[in-house]
Amino acid sequence: MKATKYIFSLLSVVLFALTACEQPVEDPQRDEKLILTASADTVVCKPQLAGQTALQLTWTAGTNNGTGSAIAYTIDIDKQGNAFASALQLPIGRTMDRTLALSHTQLADTLKQAFADLQDEQFYTFELRVRAKVVKTGDEQISPVIPLVVKLKTPVPDIYLIGDATPNGWSLDRATLMLTDYDNPGHYTWSGPMYKGEFKLLTSTEEWLPCYVRDETDPTKMHFRQTEEDYPDYKWEIPYSGNYTIEVDTRMLTMAITSHSEPPVEETYSHIYMIGDATPGGWSWDAVTELSHPEVDIFTYEGPLNAGQIKFPTEIKHDWSGEMIYAPTPDCAPQENGSYDIHSGDPDNKWLIPSAGNWSITIDIKNNTISFSAL
Repeated sequence: MKATKYIFSLLSVVLFALTACEQPVEDPQRDEKLILTASADTVVCKPQLAGQTALQLTWTAGTNNGTGSAIAYTIDIDKQGNAFASALQLPIGRTMDRTLALSHTQLADTLKQAFADLQDEQFYTFELRVRAKVVKTGDEQISPVIPLVVKLKTPVPDIYLIGDATPNGWSLDRATLMLTDYDNPGHYTWSGPMYKGEFKLLTSTEEWLPCYVRDETDPTKMHFRQTEEDYPDYKWEIPYSGNYTIEVDTRMLTMAITSHSEPPVEETYSHIYMIGDATPGGWSWDAVTELSHPEVDIFTYEGPLNAGQIKFPTEIKHDWSGEMIYAPTPDCAPQENGSYDIHSGDPDNKWLIPSAGNWSITIDIKNNTISFSAL
């Protein structure tokens, strides 16, 4: 009864074979011994290969005894020693293709539903055969039995990254799925962009608990937080944006975070301005000109300057007490790769632009140089 009931639940698995492979029903040339062949004698069902073919069965045509009739095929699968008394029956039907492919998921689900006592992580030996029935006469042939050993793998729970450091932020239903290591259950990895911020681990995209959180003092350790009272909701921190690999072991409760990006260079200054009667805004703090900032620690200006004095504030302070870039000497002549001083207050040395026109200025903070050139 179990096998008969299961035939109907399995139709979705074999529907492609039944519809795509069926050929014209008459085949007067069929006349050979019925033989079933499997692509492997041992199969380990692997969830990570879910849609890939785990087992392919092929069989010869058999014979229609010269009737010219089509032949309908059925695959029988049963545990070794049952003599097919409670066999799972796969009705392939009339086909000239004579091939059935089952993916890792299909094979595992098929066997689990047909044989309820199967346990994960166990090896089982099954017996397979094909039956060929001549449609016109009802005559039936049965192939020799072949053995098949199958191991069903234990499903591995999913682990997700969530937090403003992750690609999808704190969105629960869009948490980032980590890659499961099915050959090493409990080990998970994820590689990709992370952002400056925090994250923790979830076990589903529907609930915030249970989750995994960071140990209070050791970021390489984590705690399983099943309820709010279990452990404080500490999170891991990503110090700067870049590409990272996250490795988690839920058995050992360990966490490893590896950065594949260079730490960002901390900038000395975010802004540099110019002020003086040589600049377009003169000595007015409300009209200072900000230099462009094309890359880290490089500031540039191209445009008109007047004849006169110029210096470079690093901040806007109307009382003149802020830090500035000063010339090394009073009324210093502008030059390529010149030097400068940075300080607040005296000495108030400035550069002296000799003539009005378009000028280029480049300040290189890293190399402590300033370059002027008339355009």
